[in-house]
Amino acid sequence: MSKSINLTSEQAHLIIERYREFSVPHTNNYTLFRAKNKTSTLTIFKTLTLLIQGSNSNDLYQEICSLINITPVIDEAKNSSLSIELSLIGTDEVGTGDFFGGIVVAAAYVRKDQIKILKRLGVKDSKQLNDSKILELGEVLIKEIVFSVHVLDNLKYNYINRIQNYNMNKIKALLHNSAIRHLRTKVKNYDGIVIDAFTTKEKYFNYLSDEKEIVTEVKLEEKAESKYVSVAVASIIARYFFLDHFNKLSKEVGFELPKGAGPKIDLAIQKILKTRNLKYFETIAKTNFKNLDKYK
Repeated sequence: MSKSINLTSEQAHLIIERYREFSVPHTNNYTLFRAKNKTSTLTIFKTLTLLIQGSNSNDLYQEICSLINITPVIDEAKNSSLSIELSLIGTDEVGTGDFFGGIVVAAAYVRKDQIKILKRLGVKDSKQLNDSKILELGEVLIKEIVFSVHVLDNLKYNYINRIQNYNMNKIKALLHNSAIRHLRTKVKNYDGIVIDAFTTKEKYFNYLSDEKEIVTEVKLEEKAESKYVSVAVASIIARYFFLDHFNKLSKEVGFELPKGAGPKIDLAIQKILKTRNLKYFETIAKTNFKNLDKYK
């Protein structure tokens, strides 16, 4: 169980002074202060985001709220098993395991009164749907659902991976946070935000530590796309836009590009190299993948 609070400088100072005797060393460049007792850990990041974790996190959260004189939000213990009857924002990403093509992250808002009809339409985890079904559902969803989608093309991906040294999880965290922020400009009344987990909550916030605006009230849950309709919708919308992006790349190179990063990729690389040089892959592929190493 975990809880988070966006702090002011004064609030952070109060917490540090109160829990200084429980402080523990930290080596993370993004961490300002860390303290631990028998059951819980509190971490204040340099962005002044407080993260409380542990089996007794709710008690510590209540104690800190009292210390800094704020009203506790709805008990996260009750909110931890988010019901399908709630109106939720869900996010998911596509393309991170594909050599060709960029990365797409979508955030989707599903009202509770839309859930039944979406299930009847066949909405489920996009990994369980073939491309033709994705394209069919995607056409419907982008007209009926409030969503935000971010497409990171290969040129931008390769730049931030190589020059800025961002790993895949940091890139995903930035895209998820950005998609959620954008969607929240369109949606004001929602019951929660669920991210299909690709890392721990602490690492997720570490990746975002340099961002000026971080959405903290998020729930990261593994296999969320099979549990929450909003995440399933986000996964379908993300794949819909990924397929559109991927098909355009295929037309550009003159043949249908293979997905994934398996043996078929080598054949495609060899075919492209007959008419193009290695620099061309900067625009159509993730050049840090091992598939390209033998040709460099």
